Amino acid sequence: MTRRRKILVCLACCLLTLLLEGCISLYTGRATIVDTGGALAGIGQQLPHLRPENLEQPPGETRGKQWHYRIWKRGDRYLVQLPVCYAPARNSVLVHFAGKYTWKKKSLDGQYPSPRYSDDELARYPVELFYAELTEAQYQRLHAPADRRIKISRSEARYLHTPIFSASEIDLADAEPMPDTHGPADKMMRLFRNNREKLPSRRAWYNYPLMPLSWVAEVTDIPLSIAATPIGWLVDAIYEPLNN
Repeated sequence: MTRRRKILVCLACCLLTLLLEGCISLYTGRATIVDTGGALAGIGQQLPHLRPENLEQPPGETRGKQWHYRIWKRGDRYLVQLPVCYAPARNSVLVHFAGKYTWKKKSLDGQYPSPRYSDDELARYPVELFYAELTEAQYQRLHAPADRRIKISRSEARYLHTPIFSASEIDLADAEPMPDTHGPADKMMRLFRNNREKLPSRRAWYNYPLMPLSWVAEVTDIPLSIAATPIGWLVDAIYEPLNN
């Protein structure tokens, strides 16, 4: 077998392996993605987070988190205050999908390390105030009881294209303060999630030299993910029967 034919056979085997893994992953919902490129890109980067200001729950209450709403009305628009803090990016190295209906069982589904911050962790960072400008319809939706018949994706879409301003860009002198209220935290989080990209990330000087390395790592992550996926299947096959 000539060298050229060997190369073609190896490429064909890799392609078939990739297609086979892709089909199995799509059918089962199980896959493992390696993201060292994302982890490198997050070094020296700070991302905006909505910093909770939750209402203390009375003993025995299980209503879930209640958010403190501060709102002003200016003309026919409403300005909703968004307390934001910037925290170092936590980009995961591994993202593991453990199949469908993971909420019904104990599984390893998730991101490792977790990119999420707890409320207590976010409280360590200083607050910067931003303001979301809502229409009358968006404002009424923010305070209306949650309708479980509406999918979350449709509910979140109501807050798309919302103008966001920093405190230095807003003059509240001509705005009428509305009564402070408390309400479910999920709507405020959806409002923030849909407009988070309007708040730019912040980068330290050493983040920029790492960007080319992260691009190279993204390419390397492809074969690593191909190798990691069947290992993830094996781990799931051992872990889940022992913990469910």
